[in-house]
Amino acid sequence: MSRNYRISSLFLLSSLLSTLTAANPHPQRGNRHRHVASSVVETTTNAPIIAAQPTVTQLAGGGSDLTTLPIDPLPTTAGGNSRVVSSSSSSTSTGGGKRGLAYNSSSPSLSSFSKTGITWSHDWNSAPSDSSSQFMFVPTLWSDQSPHSDNWDQNAAGHEYLMSFNEPDIVAQANMDVNSAVDKYKSLVFPKRTGGVKIGAPSVTSGFGKNEAGIPMGTSWLSQFLDQCNDDSSCQANLPDHSPSDFVSGHWYGCPGGSCTVQDDINSFNKYISDLVSTAQDREVWIPEFQRYGDVDGQKQFLESVLPTLDSNSAVTHYAYFMVVDGIMTTNGQPNELGRTFAG
Repeated sequence: MSRNYRISSLFLLSSLLSTLTAANPHPQRGNRHRHVASSVVETTTNAPIIAAQPTVTQLAGGGSDLTTLPIDPLPTTAGGNSRVVSSSSSSTSTGGGKRGLAYNSSSPSLSSFSKTGITWSHDWNSAPSDSSSQFMFVPTLWSDQSPHSDNWDQNAAGHEYLMSFNEPDIVAQANMDVNSAVDKYKSLVFPKRTGGVKIGAPSVTSGFGKNEAGIPMGTSWLSQFLDQCNDDSSCQANLPDHSPSDFVSGHWYGCPGGSCTVQDDINSFNKYISDLVSTAQDREVWIPEFQRYGDVDGQKQFLESVLPTLDSNSAVTHYAYFMVVDGIMTTNGQPNELGRTFAG
């Protein structure tokens, strides 16, 4: 690498707290991880789990510093409607039918996006927080642990797409090494691939190197997962294409506090998409969680650049900006400038 950043814990903590306060009034899902163009700063807070989780910072050059931020727990839906909800927009709408909404129980109603280019949604759970939404809901098996796995069979039934294991390469997220993930994928996810149902490989971060537990990160984790599952006969049982999954899934975040230029983040994001497409080996590519930090103008400029690229990339089939919540994509429950820029 051409340069390494060594960021003190005090500076990082100050930066994160500033970002959380200014950009995300709902701490249940705050700053997650950031991929910097020439170095990586990986930051995680919690996801849809019951207990608060620590923040982990993965620094370029293989070092790691640990800090802890108080995180409010996010309620997890125990059960819910497992019906398939048809999309409200055709494939000729803005975004080519690729754009979706990432939301949770603190989000306003998704109905305010009904006359846009949005076609699908997800909330990191296997049952929708907004069961009245007209958008196609994609269930997620966040991890193999309870409560996420408790109603998986019931909630996954009847859906066209299923996502699996949220950021297994992060200790504060699904936290799974490749061997464990393959084992649980074979028993919990792979059997759902029947009757035209498409299943996704675990959603990885944009990090690289190894995390503090020694687990590979980002596309390295994903590549090892696909290779190992491909070599396992029970992960390709009698399928014509002998593939363990129909699509791969990745998450990306920009520099902390918008500290990089917009162009830096654009370059970083485009590089990550290229890496995912290469790792996918002809599978579909999903980006169900991505965000540039910083002011609205910077985020809008970022979206105006990357959205046409995503829409024109035939390998990318689904993507969602983080996230539908007042202070990011909505204001008083209605799409704001950033939300309208994304939704079209």
